[in-house]
Amino acid sequence: MTVLRVEDSGVVPLPPDPGDYRADRLEVRPALAALNITQPDGPDFKVDGYAVHWQNWKFRIGFTPKEGLVLHTLSFRDGETDRPVIYRASLSELVVPYGDTAGDHYMNHSFDLGETIFGAQVNSLRLGCDCLGEIHYFDFDQVDGHGNVQHFSKIVCMHEEDYGTLWKHTDVASDHSEIRRSRRLVVSSFFTIGNYDYGLFWYLYLDGTIKFEAKLTGTLYLRAIHEGEETPYGALVAPGVNGMVHEHYFNIRLDMSIDGDDNTVVEVEAERIPAGPRTLSVMHTLPKKPSLAQK
Repeated sequence: MTVLRVEDSGVVPLPPDPGDYRADRLEVRPALAALNITQPDGPDFKVDGYAVHWQNWKFRIGFTPKEGLVLHTLSFRDGETDRPVIYRASLSELVVPYGDTAGDHYMNHSFDLGETIFGAQVNSLRLGCDCLGEIHYFDFDQVDGHGNVQHFSKIVCMHEEDYGTLWKHTDVASDHSEIRRSRRLVVSSFFTIGNYDYGLFWYLYLDGTIKFEAKLTGTLYLRAIHEGEETPYGALVAPGVNGMVHEHYFNIRLDMSIDGDDNTVVEVEAERIPAGPRTLSVMHTLPKKPSLAQK
């Protein structure tokens, strides 16, 4: 091994604030009133191994060392037919580029899936903290870099959530109102990559909608700075501490199979029709900014 060069950026003093975030070492706000989620008749989903049936949805839950949580063969029952929707759904990459130009940070550009064994960084979930309500947990086994089997307990959580109003209509003539409540099935996992924690949530709805949500939490990636040092590519989050500008790009893999594998992507855009005998198109010009305020 040959040393090509030595970079010395000088001595930066340690920030004075310890930055401890543990609840037993901080003064925290009063506890919230209890919120109990109960289902006296049990949850509305059925589980057979890793196969799940909920309302009109059927699918399988999987887990890989690279991607973590994966959903397979999602179908939705339409009348008497189970119609395929998605063959495979997962996170395929998570890129985090940083914008600080400092000598020891300018190269930071993390591929949190490609450069780490993302699935192995999964958290074991706790009832009442990570998941709330009538919970079903899934365990998975993975093989490490030496070929040894590792057992991961309670790393995927599944539960139901009330989701407000699905449909409502009030007939003014008869003063009769009808409403249907919405509910969704939540399948989730949490992963810790260094300073960041990522929650991956898949939502299935009664009307056939599928949604994906990524929740970012944890702590910022930080850099110690000199007193009075300017931080054009970050923010001073504590004395002597720079929180660097960065972004998160989530790339989702969706192998669609809507009514089969022969699918086509179609994009529809709404365009304004010019005014004519059968159409009326009116364009309003906004006033200048000082006069936009409502009087």
